Amino acid sequence: MAYIYKKRDPKKKRQTVIMFFVLILAAVIIVSVAAGFFGSEYVVHKALEDPDVVLHVAVSGGDVTIAIYGGEKVEELRMVCLEIEGVSLSSEYSMHPAPLNGAGMVVFSGVCNEVTGTRLVGVRGVFADGSTKLLKRVTIKFT
Repeated sequence: MAYIYKKRDPKKKRQTVIMFFVLILAAVIIVSVAAGFFGSEYVVHKALEDPDVVLHVAVSGGDVTIAIYGGEKVEELRMVCLEIEGVSLSSEYSMHPAPLNGAGMVVFSGVCNEVTGTRLVGVRGVFADGSTKLLKRVTIKFT
């Protein structure tokens, strides 16, 4: 049996290479669309998720007031810790027990008497299982 040597013409080679790149491009587009879909679903799910503790931070004179409203883990909240950027607070000023029923007010008296300028204020929570979590981080302008 004799094998007949066939010459491949350049047009067929070019079509094969173009088809290969089209398939690669289609695969990249499909993967990108799928990743975008699942990524956006994750972001929306996280945005609508109920936070562990819902709170509001306010400054009144030299006091910082934290109003705790609720959340998934508010019943497990045991301590509330206050952190002010650039200010070293002793533990007697920076830590207070959480309200007994979870929701309520926590007042840190005299912690920002000599604080001026714009500072980051962080509120950390200590929960019943011993874990700590940053509950809120806000920028406040002190005068």
